[in-house]
Amino acid sequence: MKDIEFFSSGSYLFLPTLKNPKVALAVDDKHIAKNSFKLYNPFSKKAKILKTISYQLVKLLKFTPIVKRYEKSDFITQIKAKLNKEIISSVYYATDKDKVVLQIQSKDINQILGYMKVSLNEKGNEKIDNESYAIDILSTKGVLDSDYKILFDRYNERSYLYLKNLDGDISFCPENEVKNILKKFYRDEKYLLKDHPRVLNLQEKLMQNKEYDLLEVLNKTVNSSKNKYSLVYEHGDFAPWNIIKVNNSWKVFDFEYF
Repeated sequence: MKDIEFFSSGSYLFLPTLKNPKVALAVDDKHIAKNSFKLYNPFSKKAKILKTISYQLVKLLKFTPIVKRYEKSDFITQIKAKLNKEIISSVYYATDKDKVVLQIQSKDINQILGYMKVSLNEKGNEKIDNESYAIDILSTKGVLDSDYKILFDRYNERSYLYLKNLDGDISFCPENEVKNILKKFYRDEKYLLKDHPRVLNLQEKLMQNKEYDLLEVLNKTVNSSKNKYSLVYEHGDFAPWNIIKVNNSWKVFDFEYF
């Protein structure tokens, strides 16, 4: 991240701490801050309390001592030119330190325009490139909206992917809705386990790693099975924080491990 900054001009609040931030939220005014705080969706009780208290301080304009000011970066200047909009960015720092996620707000209409993933290293490039590939496939199959991906490009040899805003609530999805989501990932092909592409792939991996005992157990299982199983598109990180409720419809996102 040393050669790229992700800030637009203005004031930023870092949570949970400035030295070890999870997010850097644009807080120039109460309207910008209200949108920025949607980028921070902690699941732990302690982090949720921190978010609530911090947001109340922002609304009361009592946050001046704990913010830093930045000027617009070269990267944000380029994105502004590509989108042809005046934009404000907030930053989410990924746990793996291989990318950041930017929340892009419009400066003119006080609205979240979308979210942008930006690679920090080669590992990040691989994940973002793979997600772009996944979205192309899943959009064609009707799993995702055709306009979900807005922009995919590179900056200083680093991939970035800009996706439209899914305006909703991230929470625990009911079991019946989880099943409905997963049905969308089914493909037309069905196989006996001994012929299933994923099983064949697993057998190959076990052979390569010389895990012969596990391979023997697997072979006994698949050879005794007489049922056919569907081939599916695999999300790779199907978890509560990657499911969002939008207008009474549950949608899944974040396809880096597709």
